[in-house]
Amino acid sequence: MRRYIAFTIILISTLGAAAAKASTSPTFALSGDVSLLSHYVEHGLSQSDKSPALQGSFWFNFGSQFRLGVWGSNTNFEQGDDHFNLRMNAEVKVDFSQNTALEIGYTKSQYYNGGDHNGDLLSLHLNLWKSRIMYDTNSNWEATHEKSERFAFGNIMDVFGGWKWNNEIGYNTPDVETINPYFDARTGLGTKWGVIFFEGALTATSESSQFDGAGDYFFILSASTDL
Repeated sequence: MRRYIAFTIILISTLGAAAAKASTSPTFALSGDVSLLSHYVEHGLSQSDKSPALQGSFWFNFGSQFRLGVWGSNTNFEQGDDHFNLRMNAEVKVDFSQNTALEIGYTKSQYYNGGDHNGDLLSLHLNLWKSRIMYDTNSNWEATHEKSERFAFGNIMDVFGGWKWNNEIGYNTPDVETINPYFDARTGLGTKWGVIFFEGALTATSESSQFDGAGDYFFILSASTDL
C-alpha cells in the first residue's frame, strides 16, 4: 500500500507540473472559510462531546494545481486534554476535465494541550461531476496510536431550487482489536442566504455501541461563509 501511495503521489505531481507548464502564469491567491456548528462530528464520531464548535481554514493557492493551508477547530473529548485541533494541509489537484478532478492531500494534525490525538492524515479524493469517491487514512485513529482506513462515496444533489442535499457513506477499518469495522453515514440539507450557507445534517454509525456514545445518531446545525 505504501509503494502504491508513493507511486500515485509521484505520478500526480508529474501530471500537475505538466499541466502547470501548459497553462498561463500561475495565479496566487488566498482563500478561506469559517463555520459555526452546534456539534463537531467527523466520520460519524463526536469530536466536541456534543458541544458547539467554531472552525476556520485558510489556504494559499499556488495556481490551480497546488495549495498549502491551515485548519483549526475547538475539540472536546471525555477522556483527555485535547481541546484544540490545528491541521497543516498540503493538496495537489489534477483536473482531467471540467467536471472531473483528483485531489491528493496530506495533513499534519496537532492537538493542544494534551496531544494524544496527534497524527498524520492522507487523502485521495476523486471528484466526478457532483459525486466523489474517497480514500482516507489516519495514523492515530481516536488516540489509539493505531492506523485506520476509510473508503467513502458521496453525492450532492440540487433540490427545491436553491437547496443542496449532501449525502455521504463511509466504511472504516481501524486496526484496533476491540473495534469492529463500521459504516458511517451523513445526510445534510442546506441553502445559502446571502453570503451564509445554512445546513441541517444527521450523522450515524453502524456499530454505535462500541463508541460509548461518541457514534450515536446526531443532528447538527451549521452556518458557514467564505472569507
